[in-house]
Parts: sequence; C-alpha cells; structure tokens
Amino acid sequence: MSVTEMFKPDPSAPPSVNTLDDPVARRMGQIALFIGLAVLLAAVYGRLMGYGLRRDEMMFVPPARLLDDLTLYQDIFYNHVPYSAWYFRGFDLIFGAGGLLFSARMGIFAAWFMLAGVTSWLTLRLSGSTRLSLFSAIAVLTCHPLMNEPGMAASNNLLQLPFALAGLGFFLIELNERRLRTTRLFASGLCLSIAAGMKVSAVAFIPPVAIAAFLLPVALPFKLRVRRVALPILIGGLVGALPLFILLLSDPQLFLAHIVKFHTGPHVAYWEVNRLTEPGLALGLGAKAQLAYGIWLEGVPLIIGFVILCFGWMVFTGPAAQHSADQHAIGPVLVTLGTLLTTAMMSFLPTPGFSQYYIAPLVVLPILAALMFARVPWSKHDYTRPVLAAASLLCVLTALPWLAPDLRTTLGVSTSTPQRMHAGGRALAVTMTEQGIVNGKVATFLPIYPLEAGLDIYPELATGQFAYRIAEHTEPDLAKHYVMAGADQIASVFDREPPAAFLLGYEPTLEAPLLNYAKAHGYREISVDGLNNRYGEGRVFLQPGEISE
Repeated sequence: MSVTEMFKPDPSAPPSVNTLDDPVARRMGQIALFIGLAVLLAAVYGRLMGYGLRRDEMMFVPPARLLDDLTLYQDIFYNHVPYSAWYFRGFDLIFGAGGLLFSARMGIFAAWFMLAGVTSWLTLRLSGSTRLSLFSAIAVLTCHPLMNEPGMAASNNLLQLPFALAGLGFFLIELNERRLRTTRLFASGLCLSIAAGMKVSAVAFIPPVAIAAFLLPVALPFKLRVRRVALPILIGGLVGALPLFILLLSDPQLFLAHIVKFHTGPHVAYWEVNRLTEPGLALGLGAKAQLAYGIWLEGVPLIIGFVILCFGWMVFTGPAAQHSADQHAIGPVLVTLGTLLTTAMMSFLPTPGFSQYYIAPLVVLPILAALMFARVPWSKHDYTRPVLAAASLLCVLTALPWLAPDLRTTLGVSTSTPQRMHAGGRALAVTMTEQGIVNGKVATFLPIYPLEAGLDIYPELATGQFAYRIAEHTEPDLAKHYVMAGADQIASVFDREPPAAFLLGYEPTLEAPLLNYAKAHGYREISVDGLNNRYGEGRVFLQPGEISE
C-alpha cells in the first residue's frame, strides 16, 4: 500500500468538522513521513551491517555456501530446522558476489522489512487506523530487544517472526471481518508452517490458531467450522511442512538427533559444565525470568503496553452500546491473548536461556493494540491521536542511541562487518597463494573467513565450534548421527588430511588441541592483516615448507 493510500480518509468514519483539507500540508506531511521511515530503515540497515560477528552466525551462514556440494544433517552438523539454511542459500545466490556474510545479512534486512510491513498491514486491516499502522511500523523498527543479537546477527531468530505473524494475522482478519475466505485461511496455515520450519519455537503460534479454528466463529455450526475454517488451515499447514515431513520420514533418527536430542542432551550438558564462561547465563527459572523481564518491560515493548492500556481504558469507559456492538470482536482478542501466552511460555523452555528466546511475544503486542483500538468508541478517537504521536516519538527517542551512530555505516563512512570479513578471507587466500599453498583445507572455528575466499574447510568444523565442543558430552549412540570431531578426535582428522592452514586466535581454550597440532607438526605462523574481530586477533599457521620471499 502506498503512503498516499494510507492517508486516505476512512469512508466509514463519521464526518468531522476538524478535518484538515489542505492538500499542500497533507503532501508535506506525507513527504516528511516517507523520509522519516526511510531514515529509520537506513539506520536499521547500518546497524545490521556494522554489527560485530557472532558465534551463532557460524551455524547459519556457512551452509549457504556449502549446500552446493554437501547435504544438511548427513554431511553438515546443523542443529536447527532446515528452512533457515535454504533461506540464506537463496540470498547467497542473489547477493553472494558481495560476500557470504553480506548476503546472509541482506537476508536479515529483508526479514526486518517483511516484519515491519506485515505488522503495519495487519494493524491497518484490524483497526482501520492509519495512525496506528504507522506507529506499529515505527515500533518494529525501533524495538530495542531486536537491536542486538536477536535481530542483528545472521541467524534464524528474526526469520520466523514475519511468517508467524502473517499466519496469525490472516486468521484474525477472517475472524474479524467474518468472511472466512479459503485462500486467506490456507495462507494462515502455510505461513505458520513456514515459521516453524525457520525455527522450532515458532510452533508456539500454532496452538491458539488450531484451537480457535474449531471454536470460532461461535455462530457457525461445528461441522461447518471444521470444513470452512479448520480444514483450509490444516491443508495450508501440511503444504508448508511438507519438506519437513520428507526429511523426517527419510531418516527419522538423523533428523531428530539434530533438531531435538541435541538441545535436550549435549547442549544442556555442555553449558552446565561451562556456565562460568558465559556471564549471566540463564540456566534456572529465576535467571530466565530476570532475563525476560529486561526484554519485555523496557523501551518499546513497554511503550506498546502503555498504548494498549490507554485503548483499554477508552473501551471500558465507553458507552454500554459500544460494548454490545463489538461483542463479535472478543474472539480475535482471545486468540491474540492466547498467542501472547503460548509464546511467552515457550520462551522459558530452552535451557540455557538467551535473549533471542524471548522476542516472539513482542510481535503480538501491536496486533493486540489494533484489536483494542477497533473497539474504541468513535467519540474517543480524537484522544488516540496524542497517545500514538507521543508513543511514536518515544519509540524513536529510545532507539536513537542504538541506531543513530550506525548511519555512518549506511553512508559508507565506516567499513561494515561483512566487508571486513570478506577482506580478511581474501587476505588469507592471497597469503596462502604467495606461500605456494594452492590446495588443502583451512582448520578454524570461524569458517566464514575461508569460505569468503572460496577456500575449503573441514566438514567436521563446517558450522564452527558447535559440534566440536559437545563431543565429550554426547553419548556414542547419538554421536554417530553427527559429522563431528571433538578435542580427542580432531588430530586423527588432521592426520588423514593435513590442513593447508590453521586460523586460530579466537577461542584459546577450545583451540588448544588445534594449536598444539600445528606446533607439533611444524606449521609456520604467518602474519595476515584483516583477521581481527570481537573474539580476538587471528593467527595463521601454514603447512611446513620454505617461506617465500
């Protein structure tokens, strides 16, 4: 929808004597709004591209390049459902010329764009308010819990949200408008399944919709609800989940070993032993609740909560006739509240708890605000304008410390993280070529560097340290499903195929066996610029031989 269309008056609204009908002022307002949203998007892009490298990106980014020759799970350790890997693969095919990490983060920027767009469109459809729709877009683009790893690193944390929200929204629109279009309900199930294929925790969006599909609309006979509501959603869900079913049925033990057993077994065991290496690690319920509190009740989420309370006050202090006329809207509100509850509860299930597990409930808040706004009496709509204006301003003000500095990256004043990674990988490749090394693999826990330059890596280290570090905590029956070598097995991997180079210096404790192997076998340490990041200064060890002048 264009900005012009969004500013058209609602034909169902009663006439107002205060309507501003100055075309020049209206056009200037539209231009100012367009520029403001463009600046916000540019700031998000700058923060995304300037955000430092994260370990989790070693899990999600390398497969985008490796899927040319290798298969998820069978050839590459991958502890998530596959849609995220295929998503990043698609973006690498489109933007890969700019670098591997650049293409992945472009995929995250697209997810930001989709999330803001879906939220804005849904709130407009559910509330009929352009102002609320614009506020929702601003709230998404300034949401502080997404300004760190959950929304900035190339992972699956953000990817699930636009699809999950669209799945919920399509269903709510049909309930709210009481039309029950088959295509929309099919799309609801399809999007919910795609979200779950991006990240398992997105299944939290499914139960409220699934239950409501059999109970709503109340006026419809049960058999008709099953046929007209539940069945299209079910078919859409099955279509969206078809690739998952194929993978599951082709090798159930392999699939479940990566998706389920890793997270309930060796992953938990590793962190219980190494809890002191991660300050503030949330292992218990109390620590998780404290982490959730800091995400849900600060900044933009708190501002949206205040807006919802304001609308609620306007609704429940309105005329009794308004309540009676809007009784049909209680169903969508209950479904939304149920989704808020299930996503919040699901956030506490993974152990240990990290900040990215607590962001799903936040995207439901603008939908709840839209449903509450739709019940505000027309006589009180004028009161919503200062509330939304003030809330929008507060959202922007709270985000300024996060977003403003990174406009430098957008403008090209600062070098982006993908550019530094790509340059570092190229520098490594050039050094190896100058030293006469043209074949062989690079052993490292940061495989993005060699992959940026087209160098080979070990399948056992294809997704970084994640398989390596859990090896000693993995039962033999489970370990046989993983392409994995731990500290005790990595030397035998190198003996079979000696590395052309080691890239170390980022994880001293985990890297000790690799460093010891390099030194014991006469590898030469060579200085290479451009390999520093937030984890340390890269150290390159090349295979034995004469050093070129």
